[in-house]
Parts: sequence; C-alpha cells; structure tokens
Amino acid sequence: MPDTGTLEREWAEISASGRGDGILEVPSRATAVTTGYGQARVAIGPLGEPRLLVPVGRPAGRSTNTGSRNLLLARTSFRSGGKLEHFIDITLCNSRLTRVFTELVEEILKRLESGEGPEAAVHGTIQDFRNLLAQTPEGEIPLTTLGGLIGELVILERLTAMRPAALDGWTGPIGQRHDFRRRNIAIEVKTSLRSDATRVTIHGPEQLLPPSDGLLHLAHLRIEPVDGGELSVTELYRAIIEHGADALVLDERLAELGCRDPQAEGWNATSFALEGINIYAVSAGFPSITPASFPGCILPAGVVALTYEIDLATAHAQLLDKAQTEVLFSEFAA
Repeated sequence: MPDTGTLEREWAEISASGRGDGILEVPSRATAVTTGYGQARVAIGPLGEPRLLVPVGRPAGRSTNTGSRNLLLARTSFRSGGKLEHFIDITLCNSRLTRVFTELVEEILKRLESGEGPEAAVHGTIQDFRNLLAQTPEGEIPLTTLGGLIGELVILERLTAMRPAALDGWTGPIGQRHDFRRRNIAIEVKTSLRSDATRVTIHGPEQLLPPSDGLLHLAHLRIEPVDGGELSVTELYRAIIEHGADALVLDERLAELGCRDPQAEGWNATSFALEGINIYAVSAGFPSITPASFPGCILPAGVVALTYEIDLATAHAQLLDKAQTEVLFSEFAA
C-alpha cells in the first residue's frame, strides 16, 4: 500500500507530466490495492487536484456529486480496454488541506486492503475525517495550522503549570530556530492529526540542529479532531492564564502566529482529543539532516531549501520514558 510520501510523489509526477499509465482517459496510476472490481487509482483533477478513484461494481443510479468546499465526492465511469469501469471519485478542492487529504486516502486504501468493501471504506473514512468535509466560512483556519498551534499550546500549558515564567521559553513565535528554548535546552514540537502517525516533516537542515553546547528534544503530539474534544485554543489559553502566565506576553506570541483573538470562532471551529505525546532526544542515531550532513556544512550548490520527512518509528532508542519526560519539563521550567 502506498504511504504518505509515495502518494504525494505520485500526484506530483502525474500533475507535472499531465498523464498517468494510459489505462484510463483521465491521468491516473494504479495502486497495488484492489477492491475486487479492479485496482484503486491515484489520479488528478482538471486543475491538477489530488484525486482517488475507487473501483465499484456498477454505476450510480443517479447523480451523486456531494461533499463540501474542501472535498468533492462523486460516482464516475471511464472506458478502459473497450469496457466501462465505475468508480467512487474523491477529489480535493482545497489545496491547503493536501496533507489531511493524503492521510484520508491512505486510510481508505488501508481499509480496502484489509478487505472492507469500497462503499464502507470510503464513507466510513470520510465520516471519521468529517472535519475535512465540514462547510466552513471564508477565512477558515487550515486544520494543519490549527493543529500545529494546539500542539505548541499543549506543551506550553504543561510547562507553565510548573512555572508560569516558562512562557518566556516559547520562542518559535518570535522567530527563533526552535519552538521552545531556555538556557541550553530546546524543544521542537511536531503535531500529527492521527493517532497512529509516526512521520513528521522537518523544515530545513537547521531545525534538528541542537543548540551550541545544549540539548534538543523533539515532542511529537498525536491529536485527532473530535466534537467536544478537550483541546481547543480557548481552553488551552484559559488554562495557561490560570497558571499565572503573563497574558500580555501570551497575546503577543499568539498574534505573531496570526491568532489575534484566541476566543474567535475561526480558531475554535475544531476541538481535539489528545491521543499521545512522545518526547525524543535528538542525539546520536536520531534520523536527521543537519549542516554536518554536507561537505563543508553547506547545502549542495543550487539547493536553496530543504524539507524532508522522518519516521519516528525508527527512533525508539531516543524515546524518553515518562520519568525522563517529567525531568526534561522540570529542568526547562526551572
């Protein structure tokens, strides 16, 4: 089954070339996942939008175009080898949600591979990802942006519960290299919107570079959108203030991230459940690309930016246990 990185590469390659494997009249490529009616296919829409075609046994009895401003769900039929093949057709309409859509497709394929029927796999997954489909007003906050802020606020709430002045260590919003830094301790926060996620995206060779003569840890939070969930911007903001943190400083840091009103509807349209937190020591053996990875500690000529993914499943040796995590937070807040 294709993983997140493979799916994104497939869509990018099909979009760049404008063609797939030539089997269907739309640009698409077959995956190794079958429904019993044929292979599921990654495809692109007329504007290059990421798309998934899930084979079914018969066409829809009537027009079934549904979905929202973010996702189009339809039933389509295409000719292949002289015969008509029928599909559940899922297309992303909001490019800001590409990563969430990729996770949606990955989950659909996983369910198909386990033997679930096409209709159940598609509609069951979409129900689970209902926040992706929700009709939202113009100016909505992308789910990934909101999730990223929630992740940092969860860490901040825990630190300020130990010492309110730890708020000063939230340095990401003021342009520092790491999300949290006090003295020689730095913490970088990565947030995933699925409970079973292990891969995170790293931006640049400096992001996992420890402070000079210091320590860097990576905090990986796994949260999921849930109606009435315990985590929201408003609730975390309130908790941090109740711990005694300086409201003016907190407001300034939030404003730097675009959140000028932590109680605004847009920033609280979705709430989340915390599925888990793992803390890793970014030490020898941790998967990373840093300046030391290149001759002369500089990027190769012509490479102007670097973004890459790491799989934290390979970093078990660097995973802190509960006691070690508490020590880290206590030392940071001290």
